[in-house]
Amino acid sequence: MAVNASKISLRHIQDVEDEVLKQFSCGRPQLDEFLHEDARDYDKHGLTSTVVVFHEDIPDPVGYFSLTADSVHLSGGERTDLGLPFDAPISFYPAVKLTKLAVVESMQSTGVGEYLIDLICGIASSAPFAVRLLTVDAVNHDRVLSFYERVGFLESLSEKKEREAQKVRETILMFKDLYQ
Repeated sequence: MAVNASKISLRHIQDVEDEVLKQFSCGRPQLDEFLHEDARDYDKHGLTSTVVVFHEDIPDPVGYFSLTADSVHLSGGERTDLGLPFDAPISFYPAVKLTKLAVVESMQSTGVGEYLIDLICGIASSAPFAVRLLTVDAVNHDRVLSFYERVGFLESLSEKKEREAQKVRETILMFKDLYQ
């Protein structure tokens, strides 16, 4: 389902009242609690920037996302996959980390999450500083991992090796090349 972008609006967390935030529920207590209890403080102290998503036909928030600065160490093969026409002798590549992404339960699987990823990619790639990658520590659940894969994220090769060695991991580092 395509999301009608003209019906979506974004508001910075500091511009949304607590009573409005409390109406949001995505069905995952950790994500709900972050928005209700911690997001405003994280934002105020420069740890993440949180944006609340609204749909004009729905009075309560339909989603939110939080972003922060990041850098990623890529393996030789991953660096090659970036397709740079020169050898960049850098150890870490500039990135923006998607620390939280949530969509209200009633709108999950409607395309809102995919729309938000596209929007976030646009925000990150138009920043007035260099950003090559969008990263996420995806919760290690099939539904979550398949969502991120569907929207173009790849699992970090070093993370994949660690996961294979440890068998069970809570989160999986994934990245999306903003230039591809």
